[in-house]
Amino acid sequence: MFSIVGHPGARLRPTLGLAVGGALLALAACELPKEPRWDVGIVAPFSSDPIGIADFLPGVVQIDSAGDPWVFTIDRQESNVVFSYSDMCALWTCAGGFSAPVPEFSYTDSLVVLFSDASLVSVEGVSGTMSLQVINNLGFEPLRSDATSDGYIALAVRDLGSGTTIDSLFLSAADTAINSAYDVTLNVSAAQLTDGFVIFFHLFSPDDGQPITIDPASAWLSLAASLDGIEVAAATVIVDNMSMDTSFVADIDQNTRDEIMNRVISGAYELKLIHNLELDGTLAVSIAGSEADLFSGDPLAEVRLIDLVFTSDVAQPGELTAQELELIAAFPDIYIGYNGVASGSRPGNQSRFAPDQTLQAQLKVTAQIRIGEQ
Repeated sequence: MFSIVGHPGARLRPTLGLAVGGALLALAACELPKEPRWDVGIVAPFSSDPIGIADFLPGVVQIDSAGDPWVFTIDRQESNVVFSYSDMCALWTCAGGFSAPVPEFSYTDSLVVLFSDASLVSVEGVSGTMSLQVINNLGFEPLRSDATSDGYIALAVRDLGSGTTIDSLFLSAADTAINSAYDVTLNVSAAQLTDGFVIFFHLFSPDDGQPITIDPASAWLSLAASLDGIEVAAATVIVDNMSMDTSFVADIDQNTRDEIMNRVISGAYELKLIHNLELDGTLAVSIAGSEADLFSGDPLAEVRLIDLVFTSDVAQPGELTAQELELIAAFPDIYIGYNGVASGSRPGNQSRFAPDQTLQAQLKVTAQIRIGEQ
């Protein structure tokens, strides 16, 4: 048997981050008689090469294949907000530098933490660590007690898309001192986060009757939130004309090269993609003698397979000339590259991905060989 056996090679465009497994393009032949002359179509066996999905993911999403099952990891998501005292307590009228009792007041606001990449729409099966920090720079203790009540801060973490509560927290009078920070850590588990999350903030501060010197213009209380160590089971992202680019190196034995050079009169190929990806787009394959020649457009340096699409489980045939097959056989080394441009097939060019999804590229070659002639 004569064969062209593919094995993993260096990626040609490292910014797109994929390494493809081996491919097999094999040309099978039997003992070839010299006479009489006839033409034989020989079908080359093929293998299925997994092309990963990393090229279609936003930069904040990575695939972690170390465990079982695989997960997506998401970069740290964080934001903060400052609430000024003049906004929180409109009843305060004392000029800065004078002492006066701070009246009872309540204040409600929120901190929205949007995903840092707008192309990340939602994540499912979320786990992570949420850190919340409240810094008191008001110049007084807002959670103080009076004769009848205690001050408090109530925090609720919710999914930004659905409003579903993820966790909540209650800070009492003993939790925040003057000019200090209060930190809390939550273990987050959520069915889904869409666009990000929101922290709802409610403060109640009673009037304890004590005069306080304060400058309302410089007094504030801040809230910071971050979600870190994020792992998710699936992600929905916007895929808008994103490029996929990957390659591998193939080996060809000398006997196969000789048969192609001496006997091939024509050929054909058939590409089939097997996947369940929500993608539409176009695909091209380049076979060349060097990395630099892949998709170079030089007909003497590469053989291009064009007019291919991402449609799954559909045979996509094409013809190869004897000259193209001879060119491939003459390459000292053989490089095979896949280049595609795709968009999500959901409304808004959205596509849902799971970490272990792949696109299987199955390539079959048929060579027409003339027997009985040299």
